[in-house]
Formats: sequence, structure tokens, C-alpha cells
Amino acid sequence: MLITLDIDLSNKNAQAFIKFVETIDFIQVKEKEHLEEYVLTKNQKNVLEERKQRHISKKSKSFTWEEIQEELRASSDE
Repeated sequence: MLITLDIDLSNKNAQAFIKFVETIDFIQVKEKEHLEEYVLTKNQKNVLEERKQRHISKKSKSFTWEEIQEELRASSDE
């Protein structure tokens, strides 16, 4: 699976995140000079809207940035 993230590297937290991600052996960090234009299908938009509504109605779990960091640290120790 290929996942693309757009990250503002002028942010110190973003820079720290990239440094951390680069230490994970199954992830490759590639820089791109330009942004690509993506168009979502109607089905993809519907899925996002459904997920948004589940989040707003608290039917899905949310995580704080601290919880995500702890989970990443714990998984990198395995």
C-alpha cells in the first residue's frame, strides 16, 4: 500500500516526525517538489462524510497527539 502525506517541513514538530519515521525500516521517505492534484470519487466523498459523522456523534474513537506518540514509541520497541 502506498500512502502519501503532505508535510510542512517549516514546522519543528513535522521535522521531528520525519526524523522518527526515517528510523522505521519499512518506510521510505521521498521528497517531491510539486503538489499533485487529486480528485475524490463520489463514493470516496461519501465514505469520508460517513466517517466524519461517526466522529462528530462520538461513535468512533479519537486519539490525542500524545496517545499517538506513545503508541508509536511502544510499537517501535517491539
